[in-house]
Amino acid sequence: MDSARTALRLGAEQVYIIYRRSRAEMPARAAEIHHAEQEGIQFNLLTNPTRILGNAEGWVTGIECQRQKLGEPDASGRRRPLPIPGSEFVFEVDTVVVAIGNRPNPIVPRSTPDMKTNKWGLIIADKATGRTTKPRVWAGGDIVTGAATVISAMGAGQAAARDIDAYRRTPEPRQWQEEPPAVENEGE
Repeated sequence: MDSARTALRLGAEQVYIIYRRSRAEMPARAAEIHHAEQEGIQFNLLTNPTRILGNAEGWVTGIECQRQKLGEPDASGRRRPLPIPGSEFVFEVDTVVVAIGNRPNPIVPRSTPDMKTNKWGLIIADKATGRTTKPRVWAGGDIVTGAATVISAMGAGQAAARDIDAYRRTPEPRQWQEEPPAVENEGE
């Protein structure tokens, strides 16, 4: 909710939350959901992202999704989402923010082998800029530091936003650093 609401406040034209279960199973407070809806966040419930799509230049062009239905409750007590065969579709977006908790998503190192992670699966990123070891990819917050405060994540987001802005304003061809970022979390 924080990521979506912040994106909208920072000027995103449209912000969507894609969630594989129904509203009743969302692990957010009812007030958070209500406020997000009031601000204009659009919810795509019973929808599971399966793949992020991009063009030849590496820019995000969409997110492939599949509709879900609810099955029996899982270990968390929430009804388990089940895919609906043949319900796949592409949702056109130009930016994707993966905000699914404070543990590292194991899909990140498997799907992005050229982006380095430490032994706990946290993304290695420059503390001052948020730059990762993969060109044109920035990271901050819990995926870099592990569970930490919202204030820390906000600071990392601001630093990355400044660096992204500077990068986008650089005339073509954009140059990228050759060395991996200087990081503090590599061996932790």
